[in-house]
Amino acid sequence: MTNQDKRVNLLIIVPLLVTVLVVGLGVTYALFTKSVNSNKIISVASGTKYIGIYGEGKNNLQIGNTYTFTVENRGVEDSGYELYIETDSSSTIAASNVTCEITSTSKTQSTANVTADNSILITGNLKAGEQDTITIKLSGATTGIYKGKLKVRYQEYVQKDASGANMPQLVNGMIPVVYDESNSTWKKSSTSGGVWYDYNNQMWANAVTIKDSTKRTIYQNADIGTPITISDINTFMVWIPRYSYTLGNTYGYQIEGASTPSKQTPGAFDIKFVNKNTIDVGSGQYTGSTPENYFTPSSFCWGDTCDDEATRKDSGNIELEGIWIAKFEMSGTLSNIASVPNATSITNQKLSSYFTSIQNNMNGSLGNSNYGLEGNYDTHMIKNTEWGAMAYLSQSKYGKYGNPNYSGLNKEIYQNKSKPYSTGKSNGTPGQTNKNVQVAYNVSNTGTGASTTGNIYGIYDTSGGATELVMGNKKNYSGINSNYNSGFSGILSDNGSSFSGISFPSRKYYNLYSSDVLNESNSIKGDAYGIDGTNGFYGDFYLQYACPWIGRGGGTESSGLYAGIFFFNCKNGAAYAQESSRFSLVYID
Repeated sequence: MTNQDKRVNLLIIVPLLVTVLVVGLGVTYALFTKSVNSNKIISVASGTKYIGIYGEGKNNLQIGNTYTFTVENRGVEDSGYELYIETDSSSTIAASNVTCEITSTSKTQSTANVTADNSILITGNLKAGEQDTITIKLSGATTGIYKGKLKVRYQEYVQKDASGANMPQLVNGMIPVVYDESNSTWKKSSTSGGVWYDYNNQMWANAVTIKDSTKRTIYQNADIGTPITISDINTFMVWIPRYSYTLGNTYGYQIEGASTPSKQTPGAFDIKFVNKNTIDVGSGQYTGSTPENYFTPSSFCWGDTCDDEATRKDSGNIELEGIWIAKFEMSGTLSNIASVPNATSITNQKLSSYFTSIQNNMNGSLGNSNYGLEGNYDTHMIKNTEWGAMAYLSQSKYGKYGNPNYSGLNKEIYQNKSKPYSTGKSNGTPGQTNKNVQVAYNVSNTGTGASTTGNIYGIYDTSGGATELVMGNKKNYSGINSNYNSGFSGILSDNGSSFSGISFPSRKYYNLYSSDVLNESNSIKGDAYGIDGTNGFYGDFYLQYACPWIGRGGGTESSGLYAGIFFFNCKNGAAYAQESSRFSLVYID
């Protein structure tokens, strides 16, 4: 169960010392005090918000009468609220036999029982100075007496993300964070869209895990806004909400400030966020000015047969609200995997070593002890289609391509040219020729330009850095020969002999391609390689060659392999000093 799936009790327990202010006839305002619920979530800030109910009869509600009230926020901060009716002790009619019909200027009509436990009648959000008009009518037995008092309880203000992006699914142990630029620190966030994330403004949702269990508990119980020391964090993850995409006019459409779309300066993907019940099956291409033919990529499906449109709806497959992707390349050690900035990338490992290390150390009991993760989730080595999901979102109005702080060639993700490979670094603008200039991930524009959003909320190391091995395989080949292979048992592509290693994982963990040469005709829709025409975007290197595995994002100009998020190279799966990887995480309903 995710944190947001737990029904959070946001009631304010008002102690006797709380001041009750009476402002005019029939207006009651309650001064907020800080209250922590059983899940240790702060519901309000102290002494800064006031919600009032204005209108006659709020302390003497009776059956058969209609009442109109104004709920008003006269505080200085935005606030949520709940309305309920408290049954007077003089009533002879049980609250469970009374029905309340309630309408609101901001909500549709609803009906609820006035139950003895003071259940919620209606909830709302009011910015400072805003008000809401509600109408209440009680009905029930005609004999006997019912009297009630209309009261307010307080909630955290829930600001919605207007993009329509699905709310991130936090696995227990993950802590939502936002960045405080003025103090250069990450802080614990509320889980409100628009506070935690705002995809319309390229603010993708971020979450962290804490290795030390004692510190983890402290942060989980801490107030919203508490700074989180970056040395206490062992992983950053970024939420990619489920979407459908279509690419028009060959190279995408032009956003203001961007160059004319071409293979070298591609335009935007049209993306719409969708819920997990939507599976669009269009071509992913359109001509003209109206986006159509949307396609929902298989990266948002978890199962053995998701990549084939004919079998995607098989009963064993699970449609996802979105996926979490590690913010940085793998660092730390294989038994203590990290995804943090300014760390040395793990390199020189066989592909199977990356895969098994992530599986063994980030799931189950070790996933709980090392990261605090628990529940129905799966952490795994990133798949080729998951890389594609990240790339397409970046190349949309929700990613760096849509970020108004960049124009022309600068809309491309800046390269990490660090040697040895250091996570989160940026070489600055494409015009920067000095490769020794490496800017930190949190330096505005020159540093953050190396992320998928152009700000600190995106994913780093996708352009340059180490070439990242992904779980994309051709024909279940283990490798090229007995010396250059992945470590998985399978056929060797050079002579058809077999290699004996560890077993290939379940198909849900890798994309399987039917040909040993990956090209436009046999790639998977949404994998940011061939079928959508994205090979060679931004001049990124791509190789159509017979080899069993896939590498993304790496390469340098000095080697003739131009790096970028659309970079593609074939790999044999063996250990190399210039190769690394990263992990993804899915929450499974």
